[in-house]
Amino acid sequence: MNMKDVSAGQRIVLAVLVWVIFISGLHIWRNGKPFAGHVLRVGFLPITCHLLCPVTYELNKDIPFKPVRFTAWPEMCEALKSGELDMAFILAPLAITLYQQGFPIKLVMLGHRNGTGLMVRGNAPNAGIDWLEHKTIAIPIRFSNQYLTLLDLLEQAGIPADNVNLVEMPPPDMPSSLAMGAVDAYIVGEPYAAAGELNGSGRILYLMKDVRPGFISSVLVVRDDVLQRRKDDVGRLVRAFYANGAWIEAHRMNAAAIGARFYGLPVSLLERVLLSQPDRVLYNDLMPKRQEIDAMAAAMIKRGLLKGVLNVNGLLDTSLITEKKQ
Repeated sequence: MNMKDVSAGQRIVLAVLVWVIFISGLHIWRNGKPFAGHVLRVGFLPITCHLLCPVTYELNKDIPFKPVRFTAWPEMCEALKSGELDMAFILAPLAITLYQQGFPIKLVMLGHRNGTGLMVRGNAPNAGIDWLEHKTIAIPIRFSNQYLTLLDLLEQAGIPADNVNLVEMPPPDMPSSLAMGAVDAYIVGEPYAAAGELNGSGRILYLMKDVRPGFISSVLVVRDDVLQRRKDDVGRLVRAFYANGAWIEAHRMNAAAIGARFYGLPVSLLERVLLSQPDRVLYNDLMPKRQEIDAMAAAMIKRGLLKGVLNVNGLLDTSLITEKKQ
């Protein structure tokens, strides 16, 4: 075809195609091996337990993954089961339950440690946990370490579980529910404990760092079929998540700014969590330990959330963290 026969519109289309091909090739040359398939879809909630997701999305542009936002746990679990998600940051007891029910996943790393607070009304008397008897307490979901720990604290105080009214509630709704008087207390992952502090509706009764040091809330899970088909891609992403835990520890103010933009929350809220007390939430020591998962499974059995013995070896897979980058 003679170039004289090509219309102006066709020349523009050809130029755009050449430019796209050039830029794609340049990106691959600069950033190394491209992902083998579609972009990995990773589920998260706007909580600091999942801060690794926005930080990694911001810092690792060479790893094309898509963060997919949810506001409630059941919807995210359904998306994981249906194949809408390839990976997800979910509550550890939820991961255990899905696996025990026969859904093929691997628990590859922790999302954080500590990072949970038990809040009571701001006008509550300056008393201990005994004040919670006959009160309404919000929990994220029963399949959570927040729920398991709350029951342990009540038991230690001699308060029967039947003597409190527990309601399941999405974490972002808890501070406003406390302010309106719909609940008397709540236990939740950050930054929604800090939100209750800052809006004046609540005060901290306990931070988990003080009653359960090293507290585990969320973990990162990968579907087995995705891991089998995309092991190299998943490994690159998991190692980036893990490495960015150390980055957050060294750049907490920057991490707060990234999280605030990503979650659509005030930066002062994220700074309250990340800067007020260094161990309020931790992003180091993210390698899950068998004994920790065993202990959580035992607590779930005690509370009627799990039946049978958990095969932890089949659920845990930390090899992606330790594998050398190809």
